[in-house]
Amino acid sequence: MSIKGLLYDLDDTLISRDNAFIGFTKKFYSSFINASDFSYDEFLKIIRSADKKTKWSTEKKLLFDELRKSISLSKDSEYYVDFFWNSVVESVDPDIKANKHLQKLNDLKVPWGVVTNGYSFQHTKLKKSGVGELAPFYMVSGDFGCHKPCEEIFVAAAEKLNLECENILFVGDTAETDIVGAQKVGMKTAWVTMDRKYPLENKPDFEIDHVEDLEKLLDLF
Repeated sequence: MSIKGLLYDLDDTLISRDNAFIGFTKKFYSSFINASDFSYDEFLKIIRSADKKTKWSTEKKLLFDELRKSISLSKDSEYYVDFFWNSVVESVDPDIKANKHLQKLNDLKVPWGVVTNGYSFQHTKLKKSGVGELAPFYMVSGDFGCHKPCEEIFVAAAEKLNLECENILFVGDTAETDIVGAQKVGMKTAWVTMDRKYPLENKPDFEIDHVEDLEKLLDLF
């Protein structure tokens, strides 16, 4: 396996989406939920279920459409979308281990970049996490014009690395977008497990707990 460069997803790969999501749920609960109707733990269970049903879609209106099936919300779903993104971005923290891993890539002059689904708020998350400053380049799907698993964004990222797709390892946490999309264009893949079983038939080349695990698996380090 000749890997010469790497591409990374952002959320739950280089930063903790869950930590940021928890930050949002706490702000949302205190702002919009009557504590006499639901405890925070009850609310968290409901909104996690809604988030899972909408498959962590970039279209956050779907999350609130799903949430209102279980909880009465006084405003249109669109109203809560900006609140979601602002709260999530405010709750983003750097993953120190991930950033050290990325700095090591820079020190070794290994070609790498970030390909993330989302819109303008992804730029702020990249900045707050420190990943944006470390990355030789990053691509946000909303800017590019199509979301993973569309093949075009993977091919464009490979061109930025100046490498053939078969010489690139794509690292991500979402099987349906990260792994499937990368496999379609011939990239090698590493899936961040987060204590889950891989849900699809086409398995990734590697399953890892954290991006720093790659340092034990690849000859690049």
